[in-house]
Amino acid sequence: MRFKQRKSRDDVPELEITPMLNVMLVVLAFFVTVAANLAEEGEHLMVRLPQEAEALEIEPPEADSDSPEEPEFLQVVLQEGGALLVNDRPLEKAQLLEQLPGYLQQSPQRQVYLQVSEDVPYQTVIETLTALNGIGGDRVSLVIGWGEKR
Repeated sequence: MRFKQRKSRDDVPELEITPMLNVMLVVLAFFVTVAANLAEEGEHLMVRLPQEAEALEIEPPEADSDSPEEPEFLQVVLQEGGALLVNDRPLEKAQLLEQLPGYLQQSPQRQVYLQVSEDVPYQTVIETLTALNGIGGDRVSLVIGWGEKR
């Protein structure tokens, strides 16, 4: 067996860096894309939590000791066929949407809870929730797990 002899010890072997540069450019493009998407969504994800020192300085608002104000809620039950029960009384959807702004304006603590019977189609739930949310905004909530059998 014969080994090939180098001609000179001073010759430097050639390195192919083109594949490595290609990989690095792809990784760089990936991180730039991710950073650009996070920068756009960052406005929605910004949450400032109070520090422990700030939390200790907060004093509860003074309220009348005679009548502590508890959040009131309006219970709306969506039944099969689109029928609505508002606090256990039947009411048409149009009537509810007409009376809801007045109810919510009476107090900022008032909430609307939408409960859905199990046989109601999703489309009906979404339409009703969207209509209520259009009037009440974040004061309208969908109750999950209501009526589950134990």
